[in-house]
Amino acid sequence: MTIDTTDLPDDQTLLALLAKGEPQALEALMQRHEARVYRFVQRLLKSTELAEEITQDLFIKLWESRHELTTIESLPAWIFRICRNRALNALKEKAARNLRETHYAETAPADVDGEQEAIYHDLHNVIAGFVDALPPKRKEIFRLKAEQGLSTEEISKHLNISPHTVKNQLSQSYSTLRRMIRKTAYLITIGAVLLIIW
Repeated sequence: MTIDTTDLPDDQTLLALLAKGEPQALEALMQRHEARVYRFVQRLLKSTELAEEITQDLFIKLWESRHELTTIESLPAWIFRICRNRALNALKEKAARNLRETHYAETAPADVDGEQEAIYHDLHNVIAGFVDALPPKRKEIFRLKAEQGLSTEEISKHLNISPHTVKNQLSQSYSTLRRMIRKTAYLITIGAVLLIIW
């Protein structure tokens, strides 16, 4: 149902009633101006949610400022100024938020890469330490396989040992290495979590 606002008292009369604390005056002013305010803000911000919020805030401010508004010459001009300022502030906040999000998006990958590099460096040190701690023969077999890429048969011939021995020594080396890597990765993860918490 459309309300005929032409039957309402003029704005100055309603403001005078509002100053006396008459809630009906606020309701009448909302009937006259609310739809126009909402459309104006919605066009500026392209956001239904923000338009509703700013419109509601406007009439709350109107009620809170009721004792100061009896002398204004044009309520529509006052309303326009309040809504324009609120809309501009909302646009500034949105632009600042977008800037922060863009900055985070641009810097986050570098941070992640740095973390990954640190983890890789730690694991590389673990592997190097592990290899150095191997018994001499097992260390030689492991390096021929991992560093020179020789096959089991090639290592067997190179060291004059059976392929079975090569496989057995490599199997033991890999098994121990996997345990060490899992333990180190766990410790690195816990350390990262503790740094975040602290």
